[in-house]
Amino acid sequence: MENTHYELDKPLLLKEETRKKLQKIYGKLISEDELKNIEGEIFSVGDVVTHTLLNRGIKPKIAIVDYKTKRGEKIYEDVKKFGKKIIKVKNPRSQITPELWNAVREAMQYDSVKIEVDGEEDLAVIPVVFFANLGANVIYGMPNTGLVWLKVSDEDKRKVMEIIKEMEV
Repeated sequence: MENTHYELDKPLLLKEETRKKLQKIYGKLISEDELKNIEGEIFSVGDVVTHTLLNRGIKPKIAIVDYKTKRGEKIYEDVKKFGKKIIKVKNPRSQITPELWNAVREAMQYDSVKIEVDGEEDLAVIPVVFFANLGANVIYGMPNTGLVWLKVSDEDKRKVMEIIKEMEV
């Protein structure tokens, strides 16, 4: 996608005005019951989301977790056991590190991958949408709101590029 090599080699820092944009729902708010209707590759971002999927018998291609919820540290046994391949990365709050970009890029080659983030995984939706195939399903949690489902489109990839460009390098 465009000329992003430079941006992906340095940590991207979330600016306050971009943070406000990311508080908007990108995709569709769905109920847990609607998860059964999703077909194709599924990527999950967040511990509660991943636990919800696994609890319903849905195995994501990639799950990105940090073993924390808004209520503090929480380890779900099914999330802990998930993954044929596990990639560990450091990613501080309000950043996307090159380590996280590379982990998501690498994970795309496999099935049943868990990326364990030491730090915060909230912004991992951005590299997932960036690298995912068109039509892939990204499910993430919106705090105090619920599950958000994003079926990756050209428009979503364009929005991700805009966000990347707005983040400080």
